[in-house]
Formats: sequence, structure tokens, C-alpha cells
Amino acid sequence: MKKPNLTLYLVTDDSYFQDRDLVSTIESAIRGGITALQYRFKKKPARQMYEELLVLRELTRRHGVDLVVNDRVDLALAVEADGVHVGQEDLPPDVVRKLVGESMYIGYSVNSVEKLKEVEHLPIDYIGFGSIYETTTKQNYKLVGLEGLRQAVKLTTKPIVAIGGITHYRVQEVLGAGAKGIAVVSAILGFEDVERATRSLVEAIKGYYRKAIHEGTLSA
Repeated sequence: MKKPNLTLYLVTDDSYFQDRDLVSTIESAIRGGITALQYRFKKKPARQMYEELLVLRELTRRHGVDLVVNDRVDLALAVEADGVHVGQEDLPPDVVRKLVGESMYIGYSVNSVEKLKEVEHLPIDYIGFGSIYETTTKQNYKLVGLEGLRQAVKLTTKPIVAIGGITHYRVQEVLGAGAKGIAVVSAILGFEDVERATRSLVEAIKGYYRKAIHEGTLSA
């Protein structure tokens, strides 16, 4: 099974693709430096999603970017994605693992510190945790905050990818709280110049690690 590379993890959303081409937008984000792409759409027919995913699978594979499919295990299997991401209302992770075997990694969404205690035993490879800050991308979200993130990191052995309202100027405090990756939607897709927005995040991530290594809080 491929080891996840979720350092900068772009999640798609229906609202940002009303008047924007999907593939060229993702190409711009890849040029900017994303390490993973989560294909997440709620309003498209299965056939359309499959055809888009085939194109994105070829594109991400060519550039060494992970492709993760949200919710739809069938589509993830059909296009040989690197990972599949599920939440508490989707198929349970143990069922997903039976379906995908060791062919892909599994991510799981958790939105409270209390829930973390229930998921440590699950066959998942990373946890999507948030919302860290206020966000406009999701309507019904729970705000866990930076302190919640710090607690979460101490409660699980699984890598945590932080999500929710993260912008380039918040990257350092999120990584400093122990997140292993940053998942974003509007911090990239909310800008016309997607490549430039992505580069800003990449620079912030690199800046954090340079500083941490220099200060001795992280080994090179």
C-alpha cells in the first residue's frame, strides 16, 4: 500500500466549479505544489465522476500526486485511486478495508476530541480533523480550534490532517500544533490564480519546517 503524502491536500467542492474547468484548475494546483487531491463532489452523476476521475488519475499519477476519492469506494476502486476518504455517515472503515484490501489507504473524518477515542482501533491510515477555524465551505461544522487539534494529536497514534479555514498565514500555527498535513478548499480554490495561491501555502509549509529545524524542535 502506498504511504500517504498529505502535506498539502486539496479538497474539491461543487461550489468552486460552477464556471471553472476542473482539469485545468487541478493542473494549476499541481504546478503550485499540492501533494494530494481529494475528489469530493456531491451533485454529479456517477458516470460523470468516473470519467473525470479517469482524467485526474492519469494527471496525478504523471506528477506523483496522490488521488483520494471522497465517499465513493466504488469509484476509487474503478480508477485505482491511492486512497479513499470516508466520514461517520459513510461506509464504516472496516467494511471499506474489506473492499479495498491493501490496495489503497483510508482516511476518516473526525470532528471532536471525544470521537477520537472511538476511532483508534479502526483500520484507517490518517484522520481528517476539524474544523480548526471558522469556514464557509461547510454549513454544519463543529469548531474544534487549535487547542482541540493539540489534544487530538496527543490522543492518537494516527497522523492527523487538519482542515477548516486554514490559510497560508495560519499554516505555521497548525503545523506547530502537531498536524502532519494541511487540507484546504478555499485557500486554493477561492482564488483566481490557483497556482499562486498554492505556492503561498507551500512556502508557508517550507518556512515552518525550516524554522523548526533551525530551532531544534524538528530533526532534518
